[in-house]
Amino acid sequence: MALAPNRYGIMSSRPKRDYYEILGVPRNATKEEIKRAYRRLALQYHPDRNKSPDAEERFKEISEAYAVLSDDEKRRLYDLYGHEGISQTYAKTEDIFRGREADFEEIFRDLGFGDIGSIFERFFRDFGFGFSFGREPEERRLVEVEVDLKDLYYGGRRRVRVPRTVVCGSCNGTGAEGGRLKVCGVCGGSGQTVTRRRSGPVFMTVATTCSSCRGRGRMAERACGTCGGTGRVEVTEDVEIEIPPDVTDGDVMRLRSSGREELYIRFRLRVPENVRIEGNDVHVEVPVTPSEAFFGSKVRFRFLDELFEVRVPSGPEPVRLRGRGLRGHYGSGDLVVRFRVVTPTVSDGKLRKLYEQIHEIERTIGEKMRGAA
Repeated sequence: MALAPNRYGIMSSRPKRDYYEILGVPRNATKEEIKRAYRRLALQYHPDRNKSPDAEERFKEISEAYAVLSDDEKRRLYDLYGHEGISQTYAKTEDIFRGREADFEEIFRDLGFGDIGSIFERFFRDFGFGFSFGREPEERRLVEVEVDLKDLYYGGRRRVRVPRTVVCGSCNGTGAEGGRLKVCGVCGGSGQTVTRRRSGPVFMTVATTCSSCRGRGRMAERACGTCGGTGRVEVTEDVEIEIPPDVTDGDVMRLRSSGREELYIRFRLRVPENVRIEGNDVHVEVPVTPSEAFFGSKVRFRFLDELFEVRVPSGPEPVRLRGRGLRGHYGSGDLVVRFRVVTPTVSDGKLRKLYEQIHEIERTIGEKMRGAA
């Protein structure tokens, strides 16, 4: 009994259905009849059209059946040995599709579904097969963006310059100078290399991805001078992003995913030296003069674009303004005001004399406190 992967890529003991039964064709069906059956079923079960829960699984199932029955060698193995012949010859599910890219791509384009990458790479990657039809794995880019206190309080939008990988215009993504490709001399254009092994009286045919062309079946006659043969070039573009008002330092936000590329934004918090953030509470240090501290005066200070007025406390405890901190999931934090006594630089003669008198009085009091008088 062949093991069948479920929609999450986990193997189960449920027997796999017969490929001919899946496509609804007789065992002596021609290639054209098999292709017509697949086109009809792909149109019926494509998940962008069919929103039923089992559409994606059915789409994978009919695609695998078509990949086997539309290929002469795979169909021969299946007719002789059934699912065991396929699973023992092709170690990975994605190997069944190697060399069939052009055929699938033609069908999907005719049906208006886009290219093979936008469909198969998405489904097979999501279901745990790591499938990429010989293409490079998805690239993740991380861009750091600085945010300040205003962004934290009010949110906002910011234009940032980000890198982006696009199809090379010189070779149209083929990686070949002038778009000129040749059939791979190693695999003969199939995208696979096939070896035969003997195990006792049984001969096994094993197909693996061609290492020369990486399963594409074609190679560049000469590498493109613009992209170096990769088929893609890097450009930069301006993107407007929205900054969440409750973002914290180090938060990462997924900005977009397109093709082989994902872009993430990491926020870096920039705050003034007199500000400290603890959770949703914002601690701000406010300078006051000695007399303001002595008399417990009301003082005004500006924080962001707002003017606050508070009384300087007689003790060391800070003033806590409830709900004036950062927004959080369970409400807003507090704005915690701490005062720092700063002796002003005195240039006015009259004020200087007053400070000298105060100094003499305080010096006498200090000596008494220290037992030196």
